[in-house]
Amino acid sequence: MKNSQTQLTFRKTGACPAAATLLSFRSQKLSPEIAALVRKHLAVCEFCNAELRLLAHHKPAGRTPRTPEIPSNLRILAESILRK
Repeated sequence: MKNSQTQLTFRKTGACPAAATLLSFRSQKLSPEIAALVRKHLAVCEFCNAELRLLAHHKPAGRTPRTPEIPSNLRILAESILRK
């Protein structure tokens, strides 16, 4: 019966910090007071611990992927067509 009890409690609650707060915690961008509160919460919340591990794979927004180079033969073809 304990498994069904665990499944019911493995969820985000109103007491859980937002994902953005967990990201800030992970990157050490929180004030010491807020970081201490998050650390205290993480000591008792399996869901937030799992979410924090998942967020370790999060790529920060704002980084745009580099546009790949056009292969030289394709560039030459495109330029010759556009010159006409």
